[in-house]
Amino acid sequence: MPHSPATRAGGFLRDVLRPGGGPGYRYAPGLRAAVSMGIPLTAGAATGHLPWGLTATMGAFTAVYGAKEPYARRAVLLAGVGAGFVLSVAAGSLAGGRIWLAPVVIGLVGAVATYVCDALRIGPPGGYLFALACAMSTPLPFDGAATGQRVALAAAGAACAWLVSMSGFLVDRGGPETTAVADAYEQLAAYLDAIGGPRQDAAQHQAAIALRTAWYAVAAPPQPRGRAGGRARLRPAVRQAHHVFAAAVRAAAASREPLPDDLAGAMRSTAGCLRERRASPPLPAPGPGGEPAERRAVRGEVGQAVRDAVSGAPPDDAGELLEPSGATRLLASARKRHSLVLPAALRVGSGAVIAGWLAHVSGFAQPYWASGAAIVVLQGANVTTVIRRGLQRGAGTAAGVLLGGTVLAFHPGPAALVAAVMLAQFAAEAVLAHNYALGVAFITPLSLFLTEAAQPALPVGHLVAGRLLDTVCGCAVGVAAGLTLWRRTSTVRLPSTLAHVIRAEGTAWHLILTADDSGNGAAATARHRLRTELINLRTVAESAAGDRPAPCELARLWPAIAATQQLGYLAVSTIRPPSPRPRPDPGDAARVRRAFDTLAASAATGAPPPPLGLPPLVLPARLDAALHALHSALSAPHTGECGRRSLRRGRR
Repeated sequence: MPHSPATRAGGFLRDVLRPGGGPGYRYAPGLRAAVSMGIPLTAGAATGHLPWGLTATMGAFTAVYGAKEPYARRAVLLAGVGAGFVLSVAAGSLAGGRIWLAPVVIGLVGAVATYVCDALRIGPPGGYLFALACAMSTPLPFDGAATGQRVALAAAGAACAWLVSMSGFLVDRGGPETTAVADAYEQLAAYLDAIGGPRQDAAQHQAAIALRTAWYAVAAPPQPRGRAGGRARLRPAVRQAHHVFAAAVRAAAASREPLPDDLAGAMRSTAGCLRERRASPPLPAPGPGGEPAERRAVRGEVGQAVRDAVSGAPPDDAGELLEPSGATRLLASARKRHSLVLPAALRVGSGAVIAGWLAHVSGFAQPYWASGAAIVVLQGANVTTVIRRGLQRGAGTAAGVLLGGTVLAFHPGPAALVAAVMLAQFAAEAVLAHNYALGVAFITPLSLFLTEAAQPALPVGHLVAGRLLDTVCGCAVGVAAGLTLWRRTSTVRLPSTLAHVIRAEGTAWHLILTADDSGNGAAATARHRLRTELINLRTVAESAAGDRPAPCELARLWPAIAATQQLGYLAVSTIRPPSPRPRPDPGDAARVRRAFDTLAASAATGAPPPPLGLPPLVLPARLDAALHALHSALSAPHTGECGRRSLRRGRR
């Protein structure tokens, strides 16, 4: 039985102090962000209107978003992001000078931006920069003409950032798609390596995310005629990567024995070939004659992937990997009962308002910094990450204030100030995903430099002290809000999320048992949606592992979650229908569907399910064994206060 995220997390203190962050540095996005910030500032300094350049940088934050998106989708995304920054600046300007209203507007902008960014999976930094752009527009009293000027300058900065972010299209128009597909092959290699080990389930989850990202990349909006060759070349590679994943899932279900190392090595070599646009690596050598059928299937799919990935051979099967969900469907999904998006947005908005009001009552000079710090802290998904972000934000701010104050103590001129802003923006964007505290150490000087450009007469000591006080206030409020507002969102939603996924699996398996389509039919659509639901279930479970006090519900439900993941990925892996496979009686298939519905009801309420009572069926893969494993996990007795508490919450 795989370990739950709760048991793997270790001690609470170790969780809080863990740096976190992504796997590496982001130099190209950092350079784009620095150039996007530098152009309006340079123009403002050259014309003697540096504050105008500063206002334009609020729109230039657009360059921070969409770094991994294909250019076709990036163009649309950044246009919407730029419009969001223009509206944020307008909202902040309209609230300018109204001391009690400004925190409310900042909180509202932060909540709406967080909701939209999370729902559309836009990614970090999420809604924070929109709230910051709004907050930076609030200090001055409202003036109609000045508001119009700020909005126009912010729009100009957003347009500049759009052009800079899209400039890579002229050099390598298929670069983002190629990177996404190569990343998927790397994650598949990690999954093949992990089969039979303690990280198998986590690696499976990461591979599923990478495969979804890769398909979304190659399924981006169509390019003009004659320009989609690179994307068309990559689609067979992505489709074959899904076949490798499916074969690996079936092999892992058949045996917990590790796979041969040469299979993962071939996938890694193929990823390198994709990145460098060179010839395919050698095919994996044939296995021994007595190799199990599941391993031979994986070897065959890996060999096909090696042949297809770089050659760009036309696909031999149509459909199956459907178009990604549009914005309307994603926004609708965020409103569902089991979604974490709405509670996160409400928590962000509430914390920003409270922090801003508290900073103002305390007499702080720049209370909007407190609201911004609270928003950053509250972007953590659970209590552990909220506390971790609060500590890292405080430590990073202290280091950044010392760095920024030292630079400002030398009274740099406009040119030196612009250079400092660009350098700080590049460093912050490059390291933030890798190490949050280090990124904050560069973000803090950036905000100090921008404030110095807007208010050059402000004493450096006053500026530094104000930044520290506001950050401490915002971090404290953010942590307090994280400990009190929707504190156990992930844990409370875990039973309903589990039930939702089990029902989706029932739909998928019913269609697999009664339909023969492997293309764009109902079964393929159900499998496509189930992929996303399985990723969401694992995400909610891992988020629940960080809730405090320790979530005993997660420990109780984890065996059922593991069995549900196995059932779901077995359904997803049924891409090519077995041949020949006897079709079960329609009544038996309907009873399988009702069995899933019964298990879903049990997961939602916490009540033990009744006996399955299924007749012997000829089922694909190991559905019967996995279904009974899920039944056994949900039938386990609930003991102690945890069982009673989880049962009440499950019925809520």
